[in-house]
Amino acid sequence: MKLKAIVIADDAADDIGELCVLLRGHTNQLLEQFGQANDDIQIDKISYCHDTINKNNLSEKISLVNSNNFLCCWYGHGTDESFDMNHEKLVTIVDNHYSFTNALIYTFSCLNGGALADVLINNNAKAFVGYIGNANCPYGLDDVTCGIVMSFVSSLLDGKTIKDAVDEMKTSYENAIFNEELEPFQRSWFQENRDGITIKGDGTLTIEDMLVA
Repeated sequence: MKLKAIVIADDAADDIGELCVLLRGHTNQLLEQFGQANDDIQIDKISYCHDTINKNNLSEKISLVNSNNFLCCWYGHGTDESFDMNHEKLVTIVDNHYSFTNALIYTFSCLNGGALADVLINNNAKAFVGYIGNANCPYGLDDVTCGIVMSFVSSLLDGKTIKDAVDEMKTSYENAIFNEELEPFQRSWFQENRDGITIKGDGTLTIEDMLVA
């Protein structure tokens, strides 16, 4: 069996480029560890940054995997109607959304859980996990934010359903919310993240459901 995965990180994003690189690196590492722990599963992974993917070539890049189920993680800036890469609208409600048929999409980007997520699901994405509000990342806490964001990926690869993996991530957020070593504004930002998480599509899917022959 094979797990197809694409990781897209906007390393050129203002303010959060370093965090996006950190998230990409940890996602790649978790996928590699998953493959090492499961001898019968081959990991077919592609990782993109701003210098390798853009609005014009995205459909061609994604066509390498989207004929079958695949996991897609993207990290960067977003709006209700777009995911942005290097100040360009990479995926929108009118452009490139059709490329994510068969995808389980996991995002750390602001507002993508609204109209964009709806369009992706309507175009036969399997599921979407992201934020209907801001995806906050308090300054100086990249490692904390990364640990929380990665808790979903880790739980999913451990075999939990999407819904259960999201619950694990919410618990990770709550650990930060009640961490008195953090500043009150940092804790409130993490609370906003927790409260803004949304699941669209099939929340009962597991990583096993995404494997292809």
